[in-house]
Amino acid sequence: MLGLDFIRRLAVRSLALIQPRSDLVNESQGKYSYLENKDYLLSVGSYNGDITVLKYNPFQNTLTKVSTYNQPSFQPSWQTTHPTQKDIIYSTDEGNPGGLISLRLDRGSGELKKLGKSEGINGTVSIAFHGELAIVAAYTGHSVQTFETNEAGDISQVRDTFTYFLGEPGPNKERQESSHPHQVIVDPTGHYVVAPDLGADLLRLYTINGSHLSEFQSIPVTPGSGPRHAAFLVIDKPDEIFERNRTIIYVVNELQNTLTVYKTRQYDNGTFVFHQVQNLDTLPPTSTRQLVSVPSPTAGEIVISKDKRFLYVSNRNDYSFSDRKFGASDSIALYKVDPLTGFVTFVKLLQAGGITPRHFSFDESGKFVAIALQETDTIVIYRVDPATGEFVDAETHELSIHVSDRPVCVNWL
Repeated sequence: MLGLDFIRRLAVRSLALIQPRSDLVNESQGKYSYLENKDYLLSVGSYNGDITVLKYNPFQNTLTKVSTYNQPSFQPSWQTTHPTQKDIIYSTDEGNPGGLISLRLDRGSGELKKLGKSEGINGTVSIAFHGELAIVAAYTGHSVQTFETNEAGDISQVRDTFTYFLGEPGPNKERQESSHPHQVIVDPTGHYVVAPDLGADLLRLYTINGSHLSEFQSIPVTPGSGPRHAAFLVIDKPDEIFERNRTIIYVVNELQNTLTVYKTRQYDNGTFVFHQVQNLDTLPPTSTRQLVSVPSPTAGEIVISKDKRFLYVSNRNDYSFSDRKFGASDSIALYKVDPLTGFVTFVKLLQAGGITPRHFSFDESGKFVAIALQETDTIVIYRVDPATGEFVDAETHELSIHVSDRPVCVNWL
């Protein structure tokens, strides 16, 4: 598997370098006078052990490195801030052993200082918080685990561990040879945890009981689809038909490049029901012009806009925009969300700005999006049109910075 993965990355990188892109800001583009002259901080996790802090100023149109935290044999593939203490950052370690570390951010200098560490099962790739309870998914460790934290940045030893094995491989024998929980998210009521299991084709469910989890009945998905990530949406003003089904969950399936939409409902007897209402492609059949030697496209991250009007899914290795001035570019699929039902309609593909957009996130205002391009070693930032949800000047304008060795997570701090 390691050999195949190395060859795959080498192929992607070689194609990405056919048309090298500039990592420098084009100063001739000038300033945006209507944008606030304010500095935003972002954290970037890379597979070489770096967590890099960036500073973005939209008025000055600048993106610069502020500091870099490095730890040997560390694979910080996912970062998030503490629910109440926003200057404390928690990061997964996708190495072996995996687990969590916590760091304190000095917002004045941008420096990160390590506070705590707790080992877990190898391949920890995602974190979700419920109060002080940190819940993680371990992809190669086939597990979901929990840790207790506090406002000082302390991390307990592992509290719960749920490890899974398959009786036989799934339809995609290379990727579904075992259980692979890829993410954990907490439902909006705070009662349940959902863990998409790419290897088992399941949405694993857990109930939250204080500082512990209890397993609940899993939700099967289409065989061979490989659920990767998910996002919840609570409809503010539902249509009368959907009055009692206000919570929607959107699941992106990596192996079949699909987006599945479920209505969810919680009953008084404790049951939690998912009802599939849509299944859409993340790549229109005519959208990609991938070369034969390029690995097949795989869907990646899913994000809902801050105003709940749009939904985005990244497509990796699709090369939908291969003739850009900055080289080949993968895509991010844009969908419009029906405010009454939560159903989505595909709008168009947006340029990611490079190859392998594994993760992307919006700032708190929803005005800006930052994209981590794993195989282009780049972070790119676009402004977002609030009316259309599209990335402004994506074809002609780029604001990007080089980040070493496969950046896989970018978050606004």
